[in-house]
Amino acid sequence: MAQGRPKAAAKRPGRAAAATPARGARGPRKGGRTIAPKKLRVIQQQKLKKRLEVGIRMKIEQEVVQRAGASLPKKLAVVTAPPPAATPKGKAKKGRG
Repeated sequence: MAQGRPKAAAKRPGRAAAATPARGARGPRKGGRTIAPKKLRVIQQQKLKKRLEVGIRMKIEQEVVQRAGASLPKKLAVVTAPPPAATPKGKAKKGRG
């Protein structure tokens, strides 16, 4: 008795396998890489931690600006970067055909 599959039923690589790109060939994916926790308490702790980190960082920046401004004879002006210009959805970006 023959064992295994008949040769006619064996799959042959065809155009369908060549047409779909490999998993890594798609390029990088957008968005965060962290898996969101399912427990509400952990989510609340993460939000609180994030808020505290932002608040501490802002306070440190304010103190640094204040100390730097106090030691200079001229008034110190802090310049922030402008937000990136949003491109309209229907328009293509420059340099792309």
